Amino acid sequence: MLQAYADRGVFRGFRPTPLGRGRTSFDFQWLLGRPMRAVFDARRGSLAFDALFPGLQRSSPATRGLNAIVAMRSSPRQPAHKRLDRRRADVAGAIKGGDWSLVVTVRGRNHAYAVRHALNLVNELFLFLHESYPEYLIERFGLSPE
Repeated sequence: MLQAYADRGVFRGFRPTPLGRGRTSFDFQWLLGRPMRAVFDARRGSLAFDALFPGLQRSSPATRGLNAIVAMRSSPRQPAHKRLDRRRADVAGAIKGGDWSLVVTVRGRNHAYAVRHALNLVNELFLFLHESYPEYLIERFGLSPE
């Protein structure tokens, strides 16, 4: 599923790497031109973006905002085109080792659906930080302050 985005030019430097035990790591450049990694675990049916936002504290306002966006993704108040159908996939964000991570769990054969929603959500999370916490992106990702 991620390969299709690379083929369309959405990602640069796309490189899948088998990790064994049904896991594959996908390294690529996307938002802000920085390296990103997603790991697909076929046995669990999950796509994880570990340390998507490094150095966030569990109780920080930025973390609370990210978690609220993730929680709203499955809300009936969310417009249909943005809403995640939990019968097809589920999503969760959490702090792991001082970094904020995102995991999308695929239900059934809904891999393309889950990947599309995951990438849209990651983009929305970066936009939220850009609008609300630009100093974080400047400090952690080298975003220009201008």
